[in-house]
Amino acid sequence: MHISLGTLQFKEGVTFGFPTHLCCNCGTKQDLRVIAQDTRRTTYLVAGGTETTFQLPLPFCTRCAASAKRRPKNIVHRALLLALAFAVWFAGLMLVGEFGNVPPLIAGHLVAVAAGLAVLTLLAVVLVSRPGAGQSSYFQPVRVSKLKREFLSGAVTGIGFKFSNRDYAQAFRAANQDALARKQLFVGA
Repeated sequence: MHISLGTLQFKEGVTFGFPTHLCCNCGTKQDLRVIAQDTRRTTYLVAGGTETTFQLPLPFCTRCAASAKRRPKNIVHRALLLALAFAVWFAGLMLVGEFGNVPPLIAGHLVAVAAGLAVLTLLAVVLVSRPGAGQSSYFQPVRVSKLKREFLSGAVTGIGFKFSNRDYAQAFRAANQDALARKQLFVGA
């Protein structure tokens, strides 16, 4: 179930802009177009959390445009993938054992074999999701790393971004020097 809490309000004076002269992923200056990257920031509380969605207008080249849609994976995603892979491998090995011939070495160590295959599956997924040549990230190259809000109104008083491309981060810093100096904008490594 998704409950919309309306449009996020920024406190007056909190402004920033994204440079559009280079790709935010690979840094190229050719074949650029601005894409609204659907970026999510989740803040966890004791018994739950809140998710804030941002539509960041970022420049992508043709080759990097697909990365705008790939949300980054964290340790929880990887653990869930590992558990799913284990369940699938374990069930598959059990089915093969029921209807076919499984070598006794595998049959005697079914859990260990399924766990090993699950780890190999996870490694394969990680290797496939590596950035291409010249790219700084396979996933979204710009992330919201910090969100400072007023307690009662919820208005944003500061926002932080994390960039995978150093050249783009430097261009962002140069374009937003005033907001950085006022401590309304933060750039992480």
